[in-house]
Amino acid sequence: MSDDGQDAARIRARLLAALHHDLRAPLARIATGASTGFADLAAMENEARRQLEWLADLQECARYALQPPELTAAPAYLHALMRHVTHDGGSLPALAELDARRLAQVLARLRDHGGGRLAVRAQCAPPAVRLAFEAGTADGPWRDYQGSLADERILPGLLVAAHLVRAMGGVLQHSGGGLRFEISAPLAREEDAMPPTPHFDWPEPFGAGHAILLLEPHAPMQDYLSEILESAEFDVQYEPEDRVPALILCADESVWDIWPREEAPPVLLHGLLPPLRPEDFVEVLYKPAPPALLLSALRRRLQIRL
Repeated sequence: MSDDGQDAARIRARLLAALHHDLRAPLARIATGASTGFADLAAMENEARRQLEWLADLQECARYALQPPELTAAPAYLHALMRHVTHDGGSLPALAELDARRLAQVLARLRDHGGGRLAVRAQCAPPAVRLAFEAGTADGPWRDYQGSLADERILPGLLVAAHLVRAMGGVLQHSGGGLRFEISAPLAREEDAMPPTPHFDWPEPFGAGHAILLLEPHAPMQDYLSEILESAEFDVQYEPEDRVPALILCADESVWDIWPREEAPPVLLHGLLPPLRPEDFVEVLYKPAPPALLLSALRRRLQIRL
């Protein structure tokens, strides 16, 4: 057998070993839980999703080995994207032009590898921002991550992350249990941004009989929020009316120009940036808040008010 044939055979053998090692035990736990009748359904679902994610990463590794990933850059809301990332909120700009879905995928893989520890430092130098991410704990010098499907231990998540970071113009590096990379992205404006189409399970009509004042100047974001609010059967107001709203959902601190703090109903901020006075708001969410997160905050505040 030629050297190339032997290399291919070794890679296939390691892939099969990885499949056996990383899938057999979790699938056995799922099967055991289902057969005993004492299954923790949430834990089983989480376990199954992790294995599906592992397989999806493995498939992407094979694809990216043949063809680099293609990215689709668009104005992205950075504070919502970084809600699970430690950062100095004052230095992180509101929006940048990048592939938010792929960057979120990279950050999720790094956060998993780093045991939940993930931080970013942002340095604005208009017309761009430089983002430096670091996960886990470094131990020793930093080196470029050179993982491949030929490794003794295959880590599909990190392999995918390395491919995506490279496509973004960065290099994934490792040191002990630490990982890091830096990328640059053009700054963007909200008027050029489009929120995602909201996907959510239809909630109970907990907003029925309650008015909510929605103060959102960006029309696409107003439509996004209106669809979510109306799904809970809120009576959505777009400017102050005679009927006092049960809640106010606003985009910035200009709400206090039209409503005195001491007289206002509970005010939730759904903003681009951290507020100067977060204590003025009962909740602070970042655009575009996922529907489930927004509905949960509204339900909680409505129950407290009542």
